[in-house]
Amino acid sequence: MFKVDLIKNIVIFMPRFLGDCINCTPSISLLKEYYPECKVHLVIRKSISRVFDNESDLNFIYDERQGNKVNGSLELIRQLKAIDVSACILMTNTLQDSLITYLARIKIRIGYNTEQRGIFLTDKLKFDRNRHYINRYAYLANLLCNNHFKKLPEVKLTSDPANSKLSKTSGFKVGLCILSGYKHSRHYPIKQTVELIKLLNLSIDKPTRFTMLGSEEEQITAEEVVNDCQRIGLLNVDSSAGQTTVAQLIDDIAALDILITVDSGPLHIAAATSTPTVALHTKGTSPFSLVCPKSQLVVVVNTRGGYIDDKEQTLDLLPTDIEATVLSLMKSINDNTVEKETINELSI
Repeated sequence: MFKVDLIKNIVIFMPRFLGDCINCTPSISLLKEYYPECKVHLVIRKSISRVFDNESDLNFIYDERQGNKVNGSLELIRQLKAIDVSACILMTNTLQDSLITYLARIKIRIGYNTEQRGIFLTDKLKFDRNRHYINRYAYLANLLCNNHFKKLPEVKLTSDPANSKLSKTSGFKVGLCILSGYKHSRHYPIKQTVELIKLLNLSIDKPTRFTMLGSEEEQITAEEVVNDCQRIGLLNVDSSAGQTTVAQLIDDIAALDILITVDSGPLHIAAATSTPTVALHTKGTSPFSLVCPKSQLVVVVNTRGGYIDDKEQTLDLLPTDIEATVLSLMKSINDNTVEKETINELSI
């Protein structure tokens, strides 16, 4: 039994990718509710930590092991010892992370018993690879909360759409994130993106603005979409890819009326800001059923699967199918048949 009054500092070793870190927000909410006087510290890559720039009640320990694994590990141990950590939760599944917490002499060390690291954990759970990622993280947090909770909080990020340049844009706002070609099976082709925008221009019965979103890696791809649209007379398309910080991207997505995106960080940002989203699913790094946001505002379009090669599966995400899904989602929102919030069972 973990005693609330004895736990003053909790450290969470965060996952390596932006979307996974967003999926940890329900777990963070559980911990803050159960331990209201406790400080929560995230061990996280500095670039990824930007997704929490608007969360003033979180503390950060930057993970610099990418540059130098040995020195980075020693620095983490030093920082963990300096803040007198009461308990830590490993959202990661590596042996090295568990060893670091052991060497930092943290009394309570919670994680999954994977990669033969059970010897370094004080409290361990059996790993279930069929469990949704959000639930994987929540099971660990709930263990530190003495399994007090039965319901999952929603995935949530603090945002302010008024800070976005898009808020000053008139008309219906549609964002698109298609990634670039180096993402292989998840990249949505430029030609089909232009065809989709052309279809939506005709079928959405109100003035519409299309904005391409993405990181620096997606900047060239996004600009190609804009240029190709302009060549056929579509002048209501622009791009902010590679031109925003992560915090600005969060506000931009929150300001959208609908986001159309492949499996990527923006998909999870949209879910965490209650932005209606059409998710384009082909083959990702994990089964999509385990990472797809748990939100009634996220509707998935699956590839028809008519191609053999993984890289060509996006060709079977037909613009007409995506267009129909966008219009259906818009109608559901207008008819108030889609709820803005949804609560999920922890046992899912």
